[in-house]
Amino acid sequence: MFEVSDCISKVKTLNRRDLLIFLIPFIVFSLYLHVFNPGILAFDSYNQLHQIATGQFDSWHPFFHTFIEMLCLKVYASPASVAALQIVTFSAFWMIICKYNRDDSQKGKKTFAVQLIITLVIALIPINPIFSLNLQKDILFSYLLLMLCFMMEVLIDRRGIVGYPFAIALSVVLAFLAQLRYNGMVLVLVFLVILAIWMYLKNRDIKIVALIPALTIVFILIIASLNIAYDVEDRRDDALCLMVGHMLADYDVNNKIDSSDEVTLHKFVDKNNSKEYYSVFWKDPTRNDILHKDVWKKDKGTYIKMAIGYSLKHPVHFITYLLHSAPIVWQITWDSEWQHANGQVYDTNNTGHRDGFYNKRNKVPAADFDNVTSLHISSPEYGALNNWVYFAKDNPVLYALFDSPALYMYLAMIILAVLYWITRVKDLWLIYLPNLLNIAIVFVSIPAQLTRYLYPNLLVGYLLVIILVGILMNRKKEVT
Repeated sequence: MFEVSDCISKVKTLNRRDLLIFLIPFIVFSLYLHVFNPGILAFDSYNQLHQIATGQFDSWHPFFHTFIEMLCLKVYASPASVAALQIVTFSAFWMIICKYNRDDSQKGKKTFAVQLIITLVIALIPINPIFSLNLQKDILFSYLLLMLCFMMEVLIDRRGIVGYPFAIALSVVLAFLAQLRYNGMVLVLVFLVILAIWMYLKNRDIKIVALIPALTIVFILIIASLNIAYDVEDRRDDALCLMVGHMLADYDVNNKIDSSDEVTLHKFVDKNNSKEYYSVFWKDPTRNDILHKDVWKKDKGTYIKMAIGYSLKHPVHFITYLLHSAPIVWQITWDSEWQHANGQVYDTNNTGHRDGFYNKRNKVPAADFDNVTSLHISSPEYGALNNWVYFAKDNPVLYALFDSPALYMYLAMIILAVLYWITRVKDLWLIYLPNLLNIAIVFVSIPAQLTRYLYPNLLVGYLLVIILVGILMNRKKEVT
């Protein structure tokens, strides 16, 4: 790995080893899908399914993801089709990653054996099959971010010299990332700037350097045109409003606001509701009418300036606020105050989410797949598998080993340091850059203690383990 000759000599045809690597997660995840059929649906999932059933679309969730779900439902009219797509996507991506990072000659048997063991462990860790069944946008986003990090490994191997097929594939991955999650656009734009600078320094072929961002933008615009074609109603929340409002609510609750600013502030941040309902750990201060969005729309500048001003005036409190609002980014173990917010993805038959959408919003199911629940809720296999999943989630030690995004972030840093020590390749940081940008975006976004936002931490951690194993086994083979 990290040698041009290795990259060129890769076997392009699939073999039995590839098939075995593919089948391990595919079979295990499919078993979960059978037991938890038709998948794990949260409030967001019922919202999107109802949009598809009625043909009335809005941008509360990125329409591109809703569009992908709609295509799956046309193939097979069950949410299980979306889960099946995610299972195949992860299995295929992981197969490609493992194939690239081993030598398929007879001398590469030990590397394959280790990859096989690692793949089995990954498939058996409950968070991975459970997330493959979760129909929220963050799962496909995470898989594509894993692929982007892997493509950076390939780019390092090639010293930044790539052909048109690779440039096209990279641009497609970037465009999908930009459109699958709203903050994905920020990630992609920042990444493109850094990548273009790095490629220009490595490769003077200005055509390729310019082609990747140009193609990415074209693909983004093509995907965005789906919103026009399907007449998608704009119903997005103003993310800046929520971020500024949450920060100012924190300053208000902690008595950091000057009396001279209180009248102006409380036009936007409701004084009584803020003190009663505000939580630094939760992302949605509008649920209890803490923020008055009509005031925000009329006078954004005042409140943005106020948030910046008080952050500069109380820098220690500002840093404390960031750390308290996003402990999932840096804290390995669960904090009892935010632990509850992380459990929704494991709600394998959450009728509360279903009823919360249909009953509270007076919606009427419009199709057979529009109001589905788990088909095997009372079966013994459901109970047994569900008990294992929840045991792994609720056990503090297993949570830290299996689920903690922070643990995998620190592990990745250690592996990157080891890889640099072994290879002396200075550009290794490029492999982790996409995930690092995602971590930074989550850290400064509205507080949301949900592992699915940082699930790429785990996946990229697995990738780095495979890279490390490949390099170590290859060097051992050279010595012998």
